[in-house]
Amino acid sequence: MGESGKAFDKPLKIVQAIDAGGWGGAEKVVVMLANGLAKAGHDVEVWVRKNSVLCQELVSEVKVRVVPFLNDYEPFTPMLFAKALKTHDIVHVHLGRAALLSGYAARFLPESLGKKLFCHMHLYHKPKHYKGQKQIICVSKAVEDYVRSAMPWVERTWVVYNGIDMKDAQASLPLIPKGDHVLRIGLLATFKAQKGHADLLKAFAKICDRLPVELVLGGDGPLLAEMKKLAGELGISGKVNFTGFIPPDKVFPFWRSLDIVCVPSNSEGFPLSLLEAIACGLPVVGYAEPGIKEAIGDGGILLPVGDIGGLSKVLETLVENEGLRKRLGTSSRERSKMFTQENMVVEVLNIYYLILSSH
Repeated sequence: MGESGKAFDKPLKIVQAIDAGGWGGAEKVVVMLANGLAKAGHDVEVWVRKNSVLCQELVSEVKVRVVPFLNDYEPFTPMLFAKALKTHDIVHVHLGRAALLSGYAARFLPESLGKKLFCHMHLYHKPKHYKGQKQIICVSKAVEDYVRSAMPWVERTWVVYNGIDMKDAQASLPLIPKGDHVLRIGLLATFKAQKGHADLLKAFAKICDRLPVELVLGGDGPLLAEMKKLAGELGISGKVNFTGFIPPDKVFPFWRSLDIVCVPSNSEGFPLSLLEAIACGLPVVGYAEPGIKEAIGDGGILLPVGDIGGLSKVLETLVENEGLRKRLGTSSRERSKMFTQENMVVEVLNIYYLILSSH
C-alpha cells in the first residue's frame, strides 16, 4: 500500500464513474481498478450508464449504480456527484461526460470536498470537458505533457501506467488453432481511424502474395465495414480474418493465436491491448507514436507514423527471421512485467492517500 497509506486504518469509500457502454481501454481500466481496490478491502461503487458491458467483468464485491449521464447539461448527475463528494472519500471519474458533470458539481462545493475528485485521462481528450478538473491521473507521460500544455487550470498531475491481470497470458490456448506453415500477423482494436487498420491492410497487401502469412483483425467498430471493403479492393480478402468482437475472456486466447502483432496507431494514450499482446510474448511492429513508445520501450520495431512501406518491410523481415521474432518476443514478455494490475492499484491508492492526508 505504500508509506502514505499508514495513516488510514479503515477502508476507503470510492466511486469510479464512467459514461461508456462499450468495451475499450478506459472501460478495462475501470474494471481493473474497481476489482483491485475491492480485493484490497475498500468499499467500491462503479457508476455507469444503463446496459454498460463492463458490469459483467466486475467482481461481486463491487457495487454498481446506474446513473443518468443524459447529456452535457442535465442537472441530475451533477447532483449525484455533489452528494458523493460529501459521503465518499474518493470520486474518480473517467472520460468526458463524467468529467464534465462531476466538474460542475465540484465548483459549488468547498475546496476540501473538491480535493476528493480525481479524473483519469486515457487519451488526448479535448479540454472543454475537463475544465472543472484540477487533479488528473494520466496513463502516460505523453498524456501528462498534453494535459499540462492544454489544460493550464489543472493543479496536480500524476502518471500511472495501465495495468492488466496477466495470470492467463501464458497458459491460454489459441482461440484459432495454429497451423505449421502460416504465420499470423494481427491486431485487436476497435475499428476507428486512429487505430490504423487501413495502413495495416495496405502494408499486408504488399507481402501476402509471396509469403505464407495471414492477417487476423479482432474487434468491431464504426469502420469495420469500410475495412472489409478495403480488403476486397486490395484483393486480399481471402487472407484476412475479421473475427468480430472478442469477449474479455477470449482476449489472451486471441493473442496466443498470433505470431506477430502490428500496431499502426496514430494516437494512443497507453494501449492496454498492446500490454495484453506483449504479456503473451509477441514481437511488436508499429508506429512510433508516443504512447506506443512508452509501452514497449526497446522491445519492438517502430517506424514513423504513416510509413506503410517501412511497415511492410519490417513485417517481411520478421516473417523470414524466426530468431528475431523470438528475441523480440522475449523482450516483450519481460517488459510486460512492469504493467500489472497490482502495480496500478497500489500507485492509484497512494495518490488517494497523499491528497487525503493533506487536508
